[in-house]
Amino acid sequence: MITILILKLILLALGITFSIVGYLIVFKKKFGLINNFEARKKVGSQTDADAIRVGKIALNIGVGLLVLFVLLMIFT
Repeated sequence: MITILILKLILLALGITFSIVGYLIVFKKKFGLINNFEARKKVGSQTDADAIRVGKIALNIGVGLLVLFVLLMIFT
């Protein structure tokens, strides 16, 4: 019983974290959250589209974890 509770808390924390980071990257254009992105952008190896793709992936992971959390809350 306690392990399910710990799993739910971990899913909730990770889901919220990934969702917030993804939101900040995609919608608020906070590309500084990506490691060394500004330096790689100056060199020309990455563009804003690459950063937005990373943000969308983080956002999707976060939403998926939150959906999994809700399903565990309903069915356990």
